[in-house]
Amino acid sequence: MFVGWDTDNNDAAMLATTDIAEGEIIYFTDDEWNGTEFIGNEQLIEWEVPAGGIPAGTVITVDMFRNPNGAEVTVGGTGSGITDYIRGGGQLAGANEMFWAVQGTVDGSNDLTPTNFIGVIGNEADGPDTQTPNLTGTGLTTSNGAIIIDGDNDYMEFNADGGLPDPATQQELIDAISNTSDWDLGNGGGNNNPNGTGFDLTFPDVVCFVAGTKIATPLGACNVEDLRVGDLVITKDNGLQAIRWIGHKHISGARLYAYPHLRPILIRKDALGLGYPNQDLYVSPQHRMLVNGPRVRLITGHGEALVAAKDLVNGTSIIQMPDTQRAEYIHILFDRHELVTANGTLSESFYPGGFAMDTMEDKARTELFEIFPELAVSPDNFGQSARPLTRTVEARMLV
Repeated sequence: MFVGWDTDNNDAAMLATTDIAEGEIIYFTDDEWNGTEFIGNEQLIEWEVPAGGIPAGTVITVDMFRNPNGAEVTVGGTGSGITDYIRGGGQLAGANEMFWAVQGTVDGSNDLTPTNFIGVIGNEADGPDTQTPNLTGTGLTTSNGAIIIDGDNDYMEFNADGGLPDPATQQELIDAISNTSDWDLGNGGGNNNPNGTGFDLTFPDVVCFVAGTKIATPLGACNVEDLRVGDLVITKDNGLQAIRWIGHKHISGARLYAYPHLRPILIRKDALGLGYPNQDLYVSPQHRMLVNGPRVRLITGHGEALVAAKDLVNGTSIIQMPDTQRAEYIHILFDRHELVTANGTLSESFYPGGFAMDTMEDKARTELFEIFPELAVSPDNFGQSARPLTRTVEARMLV
């Protein structure tokens, strides 16, 4: 779904609400659609999804240059994939304008025949078809991919990403983005983008331990990558519990360079209190740590809560790694969501909520459904989290 629009800088941003496979071809155009065909002669950009694909929760930005010779699609702030500027002058109009993401075919005359409408964003809601995105025959509605905000705005950006459930389900993302009252708008002379250029957007992603993390077991601390299904682990609430499933996710250095939001979070020794952790701990950005104390109760209303590691980053004792050669993220799952001891401090086991399931590869998801068939019906069937989950805004207040 589109989450950003900037005609002053000729940029648009989309959020992947599901994994996108490598090699997929997506076309971007600001042509008008009359219900059966694109009728204009405006810009047309072809983009091939890069190797490794695009994980759900990734922001994709289309940068359109002001000359007819180039356009770039960036993923995680870095140019990625193969882009072909087929047609047009690289400009979005500040009034009566729209921008589509579609799949389809392009003929020898550079005419696009769509087969799958992904999304559209427009800054005019009340004009005729040539000014308002015509949704006839697209399958899009204002509840599933069409962002149409009246006012001929030069700048529009979804502003509620910081308040999303963490992790969020795909439907929660769609519903939140579709609520156009949660968008920042700007119109008038000059540059209306408060960021200058680009968009300030952050969405949930993978949730797991990093290889090398030591998990407390009855036989002593064990590296998480050495654990096996059936091994017993010490949990805070339910004593010894057997591991039911283990998942591995390998991310190359090239992928981490392209998607910096996937880089591990380093929680330095003693960052959460003396001995917590008892040695440096690396986790994925969405992996949650247990926090407690009077300040936690004051802000969340609970004596203990789980906070995503990315929301604990303070630039000193807790940082996101600036340069990582590769990462191996490991999920460990029990019969219920548990608190386990990792490098001496309490952290969560894998919680298969809707968004976490969406980020998994098909093979791992199928394997998990064989063990927990109720998850195939709904991720909500797994049960509640071990502790309340903080929202990003609450976590920032804690930090």
